[in-house]
Amino acid sequence: MNFELADKLSELLESKKLDEAIAIAEQELKKIPKTDFHKILDKNLLHLTSDLAKHINEFDKTTKEVLKKKQGFIKNLFGSGKEVKPAAYYCEMNGFTINYDRWFIDLFSFENYSLTDWEWLSDFYDSTANDLTITGFEEIQNAFEDVHENNRFEEPNIEQAYEVCELLVILRLQELFRETYKDEESEWCKTPMFVTAHDYEMIYKVN
Repeated sequence: MNFELADKLSELLESKKLDEAIAIAEQELKKIPKTDFHKILDKNLLHLTSDLAKHINEFDKTTKEVLKKKQGFIKNLFGSGKEVKPAAYYCEMNGFTINYDRWFIDLFSFENYSLTDWEWLSDFYDSTANDLTITGFEEIQNAFEDVHENNRFEEPNIEQAYEVCELLVILRLQELFRETYKDEESEWCKTPMFVTAHDYEMIYKVN
């Protein structure tokens, strides 16, 4: 991975400058002579906003019930009367660079979270029973498959383009979440949502 670029993009994400992060990543990719990874340029995942909203909505309903049971009947019966709901949600895309046959996301729910220490991410109390398939980037999936299956890393420009493209995939996923939340007025929009991919630290807080 291009750690220098990843660090720069992470700083922009912390400042809510997602569009700027996407622009910088695309500029970096354009500096590299053309490869199949360049097919990601100017492409997004926004056709999935409706599917994602439904996916989050269903998980929000089921995970609240799980939390109620977890906290116990008596506590809920004699509690404050406030709605029982998760403290935070987390989305993780699968390890997409090596699992190129299908790209998908899973959602996780938490009773507590922190913005300074990410250890809480391993302490989820519930996760989606069914994942959501990411569609629209099939050409990019093919590019990752071709490089791995045919061991093309030694070819000029391939590794550089690969390392920028993987970051762009994550940024475009984060953009999908941001745009999905923009037009939603559902109650789950008030629960903090964090988005990244498996084994990446480039986390984006959507809301």
